[in-house]
Amino acid sequence: MKDYKYFILGGVLGLFLFSSAGTFKDSSKEPSKPLYKDKYAIQTTAEKLIKKNLRDPDSYQLIEITPETGELITVRYRAKNGFGGYNVCTAVVTCDEETMRLISNE
Repeated sequence: MKDYKYFILGGVLGLFLFSSAGTFKDSSKEPSKPLYKDKYAIQTTAEKLIKKNLRDPDSYQLIEITPETGELITVRYRAKNGFGGYNVCTAVVTCDEETMRLISNE
């Protein structure tokens, strides 16, 4: 009978520890940066927006992003046109803390 008590007590303690393990908050993490200050997020988000409007999204080749951070960004890239040739294009995107919008794509 004593063995069952220890087994049940161990199970209850284990369940308590397991359920409370996910509630710990790490206060040492930095708060997330706004989108317009994160160089990597700007590049990947702008790339996704531009690729949505291309005939051949796999042909996208980044040339440059200026400025690398900020609220109004110009992206120069190469992509295939409808005849199979490559064009150099310019896209202008705007971003705030959480969202990015494609303003023009020429």
